[in-house]
Amino acid sequence: MTQPRRARAPRPPGRAAGVVLAGGSGTRVGAGINKAFLPLAGRSIAAWGLNTLAAVEGIEILVFVVRPDDLEHARFVDARETDSPLETIPGGETRQESELLALRHLADRIDSGAIDTVLIHDAARPLVSHGLASAVLHAAREAGGAVPGIPASDIAPVGTDDTLAAASAPGRGTLVRVQTPQGFHAATILDAYEAAARDGFVGTDTASCAEEYTDIPVAWVRGEQTNFKITYAQDLLLAQDVVTALGSRSR
Repeated sequence: MTQPRRARAPRPPGRAAGVVLAGGSGTRVGAGINKAFLPLAGRSIAAWGLNTLAAVEGIEILVFVVRPDDLEHARFVDARETDSPLETIPGGETRQESELLALRHLADRIDSGAIDTVLIHDAARPLVSHGLASAVLHAAREAGGAVPGIPASDIAPVGTDDTLAAASAPGRGTLVRVQTPQGFHAATILDAYEAAARDGFVGTDTASCAEEYTDIPVAWVRGEQTNFKITYAQDLLLAQDVVTALGSRSR
């Protein structure tokens, strides 16, 4: 477990911050721009998640992390497509570097206790629900960390000889497909990311960094099938179908 960068006196609960990462490209979707800025039912893909997080009680700050080349697109989203003001910052070369830059952007408010919890979400998951984001925030405040996940009953273990192992192999617990937003105690996850940067550790997501550098328990809440990530063109078509089927409107 990493040591705190400085002593922090106990403080009353502060506000939560939502961080939305939009550092991807549109290559696999077949678009010439970052997929986060492609349209979905009247607004950009990124705007859906931003507006959902903004509506969650307790989340009072939104940080939008984009590639430097996408700052103009981000300004349009801020001015025309979102219901709450955004703090837009350029991200890094990797997901983890972008997360670190977002946490550093919030560091003074985290150190002062003004921000007690951070939720980090992929812009490419536009259909996250208000209920799921609220559940993650609540669980993160209760346990220290929380991630949404879908039980992965369709995953089979592979043995050492490249053959399928028995599904009932001893020690094989429930597997989940992890989603976002992932929520953590703000000061703890900031310290973890600073330690990871010093060590050159690169995790697959926020939870992997927390697992490596903290001893906080990470709860999992049941995710949603509609909270899928848009990676390919067919995913965007599916998202459009879901919006139509659910009768969702631009938020």
